[in-house]
Amino acid sequence: MPNREWIVGSHQPIAKHEDNLWSVTAPLFDGFVKRMTLMRLRDGRVVVHSAIPLDDASMREIEAWGPIAFIVAPNALHDLDVDPYARRYPDAKVLCSVKSRKKFEKIARVDGTFEDLPGGQGIGVAILDGTKTDEPVFLVDSDGRTSLVFTDAIFNTAHSGGFKGTLFRWIGSTGGPRVTALFRLTAVKDRKALHAHLARLLATPTLARVIMSHGAIVESDLHGFTRTVLASIP
Repeated sequence: MPNREWIVGSHQPIAKHEDNLWSVTAPLFDGFVKRMTLMRLRDGRVVVHSAIPLDDASMREIEAWGPIAFIVAPNALHDLDVDPYARRYPDAKVLCSVKSRKKFEKIARVDGTFEDLPGGQGIGVAILDGTKTDEPVFLVDSDGRTSLVFTDAIFNTAHSGGFKGTLFRWIGSTGGPRVTALFRLTAVKDRKALHAHLARLLATPTLARVIMSHGAIVESDLHGFTRTVLASIP
């Protein structure tokens, strides 16, 4: 949204998973959450994935951790606060996918694409095979432990009440880890290719956790998580 103000809503404290990997969750509705992930390059600079404005104390803590150098707009549904971040941090580069660049340029400045993240800094990006929208997965290396950061390709959200919770349950977006029916309908062009790519990523030998923008982070029973996710792609 162009010229959107820096609007701070309720959010959880910063979760510090690794020395180079933090995240913050904020409520959307009826138990459904959104998550911002913060990844620090080996040179100390910070990459913001799926930006959420935080209170001043939290932002100061992030800035002390490292300068915000990249603001990643992972897909067209996670663009609400790209512009406020871009204006607050004018020296940071705003990155999006090649396919979504024209759309993002209407709401915020765009400085490049995911491929412009510096190499050899402990953070990689894989564009999921079989997706129409070039859905990214970020791979974060933390002294040999790998974390996968997803946006909308995988949800891990419990059922919740209320009208929206009931709606999301009805359309198959809640009830544990899954590639949702909505994502398959709107963002997938080749299910077999997506299934194979997810299988390869989730079989990463050093995998320590899976972070999603919506739902609980997974750090245990990763094999069970993988089986459930892959089974959700008929």
